[in-house]
Amino acid sequence: MDIALYVPYEPADTCYHGDTSTTVGVGEISEKSQRLLKAAKEALKAGIDVCGPLTSYSKIGKAIEAVAHKYGMQVVKDLCGHGVGKDYHQYPIILHYRNEDDGAMAPGTVFTIEPCLVAGVDQHFTSPEDNFSICSLDGGRGAQEEHTVMVTDTGVEVLTQL
Repeated sequence: MDIALYVPYEPADTCYHGDTSTTVGVGEISEKSQRLLKAAKEALKAGIDVCGPLTSYSKIGKAIEAVAHKYGMQVVKDLCGHGVGKDYHQYPIILHYRNEDDGAMAPGTVFTIEPCLVAGVDQHFTSPEDNFSICSLDGGRGAQEEHTVMVTDTGVEVLTQL
């Protein structure tokens, strides 16, 4: 089996980027919204847990989608994780759903895992009000969780963990 590796090269004197996000409930939130937030956090953890040297990037999407479906949620397929380093958005591209990506993780590679789940139908749109917010066609809410990770020689390190 051929494995494609992306090995980043960064000069020692360069500036590096990071990226992270979370979704929080404000005030009293419904059980349905609490379940969505829990699913998004669990999906992120599942994606991180499969990372390691020479592991296929496709395992991330498989792990995230399995959690989403366990909770009856859908993964927003229009959004993806991405490499970070000298540039804010760079390769590799991290898909958060089942896919056939043949790329594999190399030690030293830094990227985001940022699943966005919706508690609604699979079809969604970007809100015309802010051209950013994701909404499902049936009005279901969305939640996103994100960390920047680095593949090490022995596993993965979460760089944006508090």
